[in-house]
Amino acid sequence: MSASTSEQQANHPSEPAGAEASEQDLRGWVEQVTGLPVTGWRQIAGGNRCRSWAVEAGTGDDMRKVYLRYQPPRPPSAEPYTVWREARIYAALNTTQVPAPRLFAVHPAHQAILTELKPGRADYRSLNVEAERTVIAREFVEAIAELHRTSFVEGEIPGLVPGARIADCVRAELDVWAAMYAETGSADPLIDLALTWLRANLPDPEGPSVLVHGDAGPGNFLFENGHMTALLDWELAHAGDPMEDLAWFSMRNVMEPVPDFYDAIRTYEAASGAPVDVARIRYHRVFVSTRVVIIRHRNVTGEAGHSIVSRSLNRRLLVDALAQTTGHALLPVAEFEAEPTAQTPLFDAVINDLRDQIAAIATDGRIAASAKNAAKVLKYLREVDRLGALVQRRDAEALADVLGHEPATRAEGEAALLVALNNQTIPFDAALRFMAIRVAGEAHLAAMTSGRLANRRFPPLDGLEGRV
Repeated sequence: MSASTSEQQANHPSEPAGAEASEQDLRGWVEQVTGLPVTGWRQIAGGNRCRSWAVEAGTGDDMRKVYLRYQPPRPPSAEPYTVWREARIYAALNTTQVPAPRLFAVHPAHQAILTELKPGRADYRSLNVEAERTVIAREFVEAIAELHRTSFVEGEIPGLVPGARIADCVRAELDVWAAMYAETGSADPLIDLALTWLRANLPDPEGPSVLVHGDAGPGNFLFENGHMTALLDWELAHAGDPMEDLAWFSMRNVMEPVPDFYDAIRTYEAASGAPVDVARIRYHRVFVSTRVVIIRHRNVTGEAGHSIVSRSLNRRLLVDALAQTTGHALLPVAEFEAEPTAQTPLFDAVINDLRDQIAAIATDGRIAASAKNAAKVLKYLREVDRLGALVQRRDAEALADVLGHEPATRAEGEAALLVALNNQTIPFDAALRFMAIRVAGEAHLAAMTSGRLANRRFPPLDGLEGRV
């Protein structure tokens, strides 16, 4: 398929209707596009949102290795992030120096695209050679700087208009995520607090808006033989503030740390030719964390164990980000101590069986993954059984304190809190302190499930202060 054809197809205006595409349908399309028979078909990601396959078409010298990404039909939603939208990003990147896979084809009826299959792996955390980790981290931020330097023709990128102010692009993103949150019909006081603060403190710097990757960092790039090979996962890419990608980088650094975060930021500065703005990175840490908390609030992923860890971690990071960017020093929240209950040995026995008797010996990777996920859920339920009543009691006391009265029920208290937050009748520092107590309790319940992530924090930015 020619580049012009793929770019034209990347501008589909709406979601496809009709039934879900079968694997047979998708294989047939790949063969039609490549003109070669499919000889290799390996699913490398699957779930409710998107499914992906590494595909080989043809044999010998005529073999082509491609990457197929497919999104099943979904109900109408405020969420604009579709595979067809992502295809527009890939099409715009096709002729640039940004190390992204090249787009080959866009399905005319289903949310499916075919791109170049770049060599490499994405599991940065498993790389043990620190020198290689450092080189790859530097090459990653150099690639992000190249992205931010790249100009695009008007209309190539959704929302990217030459000359548009950064503040307008950030405000547009806030509108998108606020709508995604609102359509759940379920309120979360922490999200309300964060969105209110983000709107009230929107940065308005000079300088052009750029194409932002929107989920940049370890896990979303490939590497091989000690070097980065490609930036992946352009689903959330949009017009915005270049400092947002550094905020995403620091977020992903929590889960997969690079050897020297400061060194990577200095490398970005050298490659981009401009100093970073620490205040804007701090602002976007709040926005980045808010996005992830909204994603969990929407409950769009299926693995309960992963959701428990992610929800706890990212709610805690959001409170940290709000405290850091506003200069509020939060007092430590004491952890609870409690004896095991009568059920604790039962939980431990089943957790051990899942880990040692099922996951450790399963020959089917899906069985092992399912067992590990079940063990994570049981670890959480174990702690809810042991500590849940204590956490609920402290949360109720903190809620009564911030409201100035003791509500008759938890539901009444939550409703009163939301009204007060939206009317801004609770001082920000009092609201933030309450949220810190709440997320500390959530984190305590999830600590056993979270493992090493239980105490991870954003990398400090203090050494970068005063650089702009």
